[in-house]
Amino acid sequence: MKPLLHALLACALLTGCVPTAWREWRAYHGAPRALGLPDATLTVTDTQATVADAAHTLVFDRGKRTARIDGTLYHLHRAAGRYALPEADAALLREALVPARPLGRAPRLLLDPGHGGGDRGCSVDAHRESAITLAIAQAAAQALAKAGCDVRLTRADDATTLSLTQRVEQAAAFGPDAFVSVHVNSAANPNARGVEVFTLPLPGHDGTAANAKAWPAPLAGQAHLPAATRLALAVQRALAASADDRGVRHAHFKVLRDVPAPSILIETGFLTNAADRDRLTSPAGQQAIGQAIADALLRAFVP
Repeated sequence: MKPLLHALLACALLTGCVPTAWREWRAYHGAPRALGLPDATLTVTDTQATVADAAHTLVFDRGKRTARIDGTLYHLHRAAGRYALPEADAALLREALVPARPLGRAPRLLLDPGHGGGDRGCSVDAHRESAITLAIAQAAAQALAKAGCDVRLTRADDATTLSLTQRVEQAAAFGPDAFVSVHVNSAANPNARGVEVFTLPLPGHDGTAANAKAWPAPLAGQAHLPAATRLALAVQRALAASADDRGVRHAHFKVLRDVPAPSILIETGFLTNAADRDRLTSPAGQQAIGQAIADALLRAFVP
């Protein structure tokens, strides 16, 4: 063994490189500790690196920005390397995997039905995003209130027009433990379907979309990213149980940038997709989506 190690070292010293086989053998060796799971097992294949213990299983696609966190699709801020995780992503996930501390009181939750009043959002035929988001948020609020949460809505009817700044101001005045903005998606491609939950990107990082460049200034929401990521994973997991999983993503939406609390924005499905539209526009579908959001929030705050 020693001659081989000496030969590898000599190669590295002479060529300035570490042989590929050696790098593959050491690939992701620091991932369990970086993720706060030092006793986890590490399995590395040509395409994936898996870190797993009794509580969590994290699967990273080598060379890509996609991962599975306990089965839920998650978009990294940087592509996972061939041999190691992006440090910023590992640090964020390490904090997000730690269960929330008990509040010792009822959770304060602010639900934000997107659009409203003169802003209808997207629409297909007679179906308006503003009316759908209100129905879903009301269903979630009812379930949360029944469970003992202190829950409020940014708007209680579909006649009210609220600016994004007014929504942020409501959050600042209420001081919620979580701010949850509910939306409906649309696309030119009618085959686009599924659910996705957004958090603010890490400081200095782009959003998930190709044209979503990093925001230059420090942002209020960045102080709450671990808790927001924990919430986003919980809500995405709950919603993806009955819809296509498009994953937890990142964007610089104003309510994510400026709300001084853990904040997520949910795209509950595509109104432009026939299957999603059936679920989004039926009372039973709206109730089911609202209940799934409520259940995820309750699990996050009441372990």
